[in-house]
Amino acid sequence: MTETVYTADAELRHPARFAAAAVHDLRQSPAVAWRLVRSNVQARHRRAWLGYLWLLLPTLGTTAVWTYVQSRRIVNIPATEVPYPVFVMTGTILWQLFVDALNAPLQQLTANRVLITRSRVPHEAVILAGFIETLFNCAVRLAVLVPVLIFFGVPLSASVALLPIGIAALALFGLALGVAVAPIGMLYDDVARAIALVTSLWFFVTPILYPARGVMRWNPLTPLIDATRGWLVGGSADGRFALVFALTIPLLVGAWFFARLARPHVVARLG
Repeated sequence: MTETVYTADAELRHPARFAAAAVHDLRQSPAVAWRLVRSNVQARHRRAWLGYLWLLLPTLGTTAVWTYVQSRRIVNIPATEVPYPVFVMTGTILWQLFVDALNAPLQQLTANRVLITRSRVPHEAVILAGFIETLFNCAVRLAVLVPVLIFFGVPLSASVALLPIGIAALALFGLALGVAVAPIGMLYDDVARAIALVTSLWFFVTPILYPARGVMRWNPLTPLIDATRGWLVGGSADGRFALVFALTIPLLVGAWFFARLARPHVVARLG
């Protein structure tokens, strides 16, 4: 494979060339990303004795613990429109989708550090591979949710057809934030630790364990999770979902351009 040398010259000195290179790399990324996904998934789960069960155990554990807490009235949790275990499980699955998408860019770029600094493989392909894995993991968790819905007598309504929109909104929002911080995270380990700290606090102000109330309504994840959960169990979305989703697209494009501009500087430092 041909070695690529990156320089830290100002790329915006030639805007047309910069845009053309960005589009070219994006077009080349899906085929490369798919090959990376297949090898990554096989390698990762071959090394784990429980394999794909690790995708499910955190969700099942969180659901079991908080169902016990709610049943014993240890914490005063307002009534939910669906059985509480279903409420928690759907919320946890959607939250994990967001967190996986947020962490994927930095994790993938770090894991493939040699590949991205010594070859022509587009960085977008590496990030896209992580994004595809995120969607795959979410699909596995949702497949396990189906028998839970049946057990608790929660019917699937026609609104479930809108579920992919909610999944896309959560995943793209997480991806946009992840791409924005990935260049800095490649240089400083503090970023990964900060992400872990922020998400652990963010979890408790997101409607996962209990319905949204108070300051939680200002959380940009609240309309995304509420709408997606609602579509899954027969609810609806409000206007805030469309607003957050609409803002996510320019945020993702801006993060991508920032990552493209930072790439030569990051690779030069890593090299």
